[in-house]
Amino acid sequence: MYDLFVLGQLMDQDMTGYQLRKALTTVVGAEQTVSYGVLYPLLDRLNQAGDVTLTTMAGPRAKKQAGITSQGRRHFHDLVLEPVAVNKQTQLVFQIKCNFLHLLAVPEQRRVLQDFQRFSHFQLENLGTARGYLTANPRMVPTDVADALQLNQLLQLRAQAQADWIAARLTNLR
Repeated sequence: MYDLFVLGQLMDQDMTGYQLRKALTTVVGAEQTVSYGVLYPLLDRLNQAGDVTLTTMAGPRAKKQAGITSQGRRHFHDLVLEPVAVNKQTQLVFQIKCNFLHLLAVPEQRRVLQDFQRFSHFQLENLGTARGYLTANPRMVPTDVADALQLNQLLQLRAQAQADWIAARLTNLR
């Protein structure tokens, strides 16, 4: 997932590890960003794979600047169009993909957004099922049920806002 982000960021311009980490924080939030201990080995792996080049920049502190190769551009396109598995990182992967829609042709943008839309509808269905379970489960403590229903409402509002955003983006593609 982070290789998708790095390759996508480098599609627009060469960047240092510091710049990549700042960009990631902006896109996914500080709580989801990676440490330099994860980022720099990732850059080394992408370099070894031939997806990026690393150039040491002269100065008082040596910095490595990463640039994407033609192989890396193809790899980015493969990753961004790859279907997303539903797991604990699905939301984050879609946030990253949506950050790079400008790099895709309209049919590719539509494909990514429709995949995200299916996931959003899946989220809404699961939240509705959970709500039904909470209201029908007589063995739960009533105060726990009340708190869980409040949280379920928040999650439903977030998922619905996301679904509405996706629908608007798809409409604007037409």
